Amino acid sequence: MDLGLAGKRALVTGSSSGIGAGIARMLSAEGCTVVVHGRDAGKAQSVADSIGGDTRVAVGDLSTNAGADAVVETAGEIDILVNNAGGAVGTSAMHWTEVDEAGWEGTYQLNAIAAARMIRRLLPGMQARGWGRIINVASAAATQPIALGPDYGAAKAAMLNMTVSLAKSLGPCGVTANSVSPGMILTPAVEAWLGNLKRNMGWGDISLEEAEARAARELTPIPVGRIGRVEEIAHVVCMIASPNAGYMTGANVRMDGGQVQSVN
Repeated sequence: MDLGLAGKRALVTGSSSGIGAGIARMLSAEGCTVVVHGRDAGKAQSVADSIGGDTRVAVGDLSTNAGADAVVETAGEIDILVNNAGGAVGTSAMHWTEVDEAGWEGTYQLNAIAAARMIRRLLPGMQARGWGRIINVASAAATQPIALGPDYGAAKAAMLNMTVSLAKSLGPCGVTANSVSPGMILTPAVEAWLGNLKRNMGWGDISLEEAEARAARELTPIPVGRIGRVEEIAHVVCMIASPNAGYMTGANVRMDGGQVQSVN
């Protein structure tokens, strides 16, 4: 199916690895000119080189205004903004009492405010051209909070709220705003976690696939019985970015294998 993305220009923040890199690759495969973003120029360039073509690199720390300005200056006019950059100042396994005020502020900056910075800078151009897609990458933790990493879950929940607010404010200007909420996805970091998990849980010398199935069954119950793949998130992002999805705005698309135990 032709998604109609040929000739569109996309910026994927936080695309020097993991989910962001997968999204950038698939948008390029669908015909977009892609701008890869990261804070590490070498890693971002490596992803851009693997994509090839007219792919460009923008480097900057989106938790600062100066960093966001630098990225926008390099990226130029953008039709599709994927706000994927994020994370936690500490680790996602930190307990409530371990996350101090600086951690709360820093994690909010990395996620919600970083996305707001990019939207404020790139939305006016989209509106002037009469077409645009803003896609915020949130998390299953935004709608199904857990005991650990409260700063991260709260920041991602804020991104869902701001997505709906933005969608309502846009009106019939040709620009849409939606979010995607991944569950557990098999990135290099999750692969490393599975390796440590086998040792810590005493599961013995089982394969990565067996560890994945066991984690999906015993630790984070996932009805489909496995961890998601980066490409599956990328497919959904491309669908939302398509001109064919112009009636879709203010939506949150869960990609979690049924992990979140709510209607949405």
